[in-house]
Amino acid sequence: MNLFQKLLLPLMVAIFIPVVLLGYLSYERSKMQVEDVTSAFLQDNLQHNTEKVNEFLRELDTTGFRVIASSKLQRMLQNPPPQDFFQEAEFINEMKGITEELRGSYELFILPNHYENYPNYMNSHSSFGLELTKERIAKSFELGGKAYWAFETGQGGASKDLYYIRAIRTLTDFQNAGVMVFKISHTWMAKQLITPSQYPRFQLLLADGQANILASNLPIRQDESISLPSSTLQGQKSTFETEEMQGKSYYVASQAIADSGRDLWSLIATIPVSDLTVRIDGIKAFTFWMFVGSLFIIFVMLFFIVRQFTTPIQEVVRHMRQVQLGRLLYFTKFATKKDEIGQMVRGFNSMIQGMESLLQTTREIESEKQQLQQRMLINQINPHFLYNTLDSIKWKAESAHEKTIGDMVTTLANMLRFSMNEENEWTTIERELEHVRNYIKIELLRNNQAFQVLFDVQPSLLHLKILKLLVQPLLENAVRHGMNKLTERKGKILVTVYQEEADLIILVEDNGNGCEAEQLESYKWTSPVQGATEGGIGLYNVHRRLQLHYGRHYGVEVENRVPHGFKATLRHPILESND
Repeated sequence: MNLFQKLLLPLMVAIFIPVVLLGYLSYERSKMQVEDVTSAFLQDNLQHNTEKVNEFLRELDTTGFRVIASSKLQRMLQNPPPQDFFQEAEFINEMKGITEELRGSYELFILPNHYENYPNYMNSHSSFGLELTKERIAKSFELGGKAYWAFETGQGGASKDLYYIRAIRTLTDFQNAGVMVFKISHTWMAKQLITPSQYPRFQLLLADGQANILASNLPIRQDESISLPSSTLQGQKSTFETEEMQGKSYYVASQAIADSGRDLWSLIATIPVSDLTVRIDGIKAFTFWMFVGSLFIIFVMLFFIVRQFTTPIQEVVRHMRQVQLGRLLYFTKFATKKDEIGQMVRGFNSMIQGMESLLQTTREIESEKQQLQQRMLINQINPHFLYNTLDSIKWKAESAHEKTIGDMVTTLANMLRFSMNEENEWTTIERELEHVRNYIKIELLRNNQAFQVLFDVQPSLLHLKILKLLVQPLLENAVRHGMNKLTERKGKILVTVYQEEADLIILVEDNGNGCEAEQLESYKWTSPVQGATEGGIGLYNVHRRLQLHYGRHYGVEVENRVPHGFKATLRHPILESND
């Protein structure tokens, strides 16, 4: 048994592992069980309360239909407005009897169409609590008989009374005749909520889609600000989570309720975690002190055991400091020991040997690097010399009125600048195609316009980023192996660029003689085709660059066209340009 096993394994097996596992598993399983029971308990409570709220909404809708269907109310609302105080008093008395008859369990207020002609009637309902503004009345008419909800802040600014607002339309021609408003007190709503009496800090809230609290089973103080849990504001049907609110952890469950309008209500049940985890907190404290005690025992044992091995380690450390100062000396003491100390000394000596070898290699590399840098400085002159020479040739050709030679030299210079002067290997489709057109221009001049090249490119793709020098080898292959071998028919090359889902597709097709079946079968792109010409090697290089950058899904595929011709398909991912 080596040193590591002698020290660590017995201590871990005897003390550390059992204590940690026992405490961890006990606490986590207790916590999981509490969470499972709490989730079922809260969800069951929310389900019962959801049924009660839905029953309340159905009852309210039924009462609203009964109000609309009242023949007495329909007759009163269709009568002309009162002309004097006595007619209005008669209207008030009759309307009072109708509302008492139709109100059900809620306070009801009927607003006639031309309410400005009923000043005394409106004053008699000033304590109703909701200001029926023109906007609210117009909204009820716009909904065409559908109800919507409104609320006004109650006393203290904490609770809110709910108001069910719905237009009353005539039963004959469905014209707007008035507005009904049911007032539902927040205290009445709170009494309808079912809450467990054994948990006094259990809170059940009814909130609308704008996070306004409509009802609560617990009283809300005037200076108290309640923020709803974030999980309830995300539009989910049902949730259960643990959240931090006001510095305390709460179990939070929510259930969505659709009201008779288009908004969404939510029932939110919260209970402090501490109310349910009092007992397992004791287990947690016991586990913690057991863990601390175990660490103390381990520390005392290690203190006496490690002292036996401190001296050799300290000597090794002192020798390491000498190495840090640049003295690569071998450590000879303790090298023959069979335990980890001996292994460490032998490994240290091997490291010294490796460092010496690495330093020697580094010196050789630095020397070679300096030579390469000197060569680069010399070679940097060559591109400028080449461009200046090409410009001189162009000037001489123009002086001799040889426009074709001047065009070829200019085009060749542009190709060289694109290939050599760019600082990175990226370009755009627009610049890549410009480079291809320069190449085609030279080939057409060399071959006396012996073929045609057509481009079909989606304009929206021109700005996309692409690896440089991908398309020109495909064109070069088509010219050398397709166009140059045609004898009878006119050669044509079609370059097509389009988008296919998240990939960029570039097709290069020609009407040449195609490729021999044996040679086409050999294009598996595992290596350059044996005996291939420069064009075949160019296709392989393009394919390998794409696969090295983007993976096996991308590359170049080749095939013969029917009845004759050759097609190369290049697949490249869609990349937005940084320009």
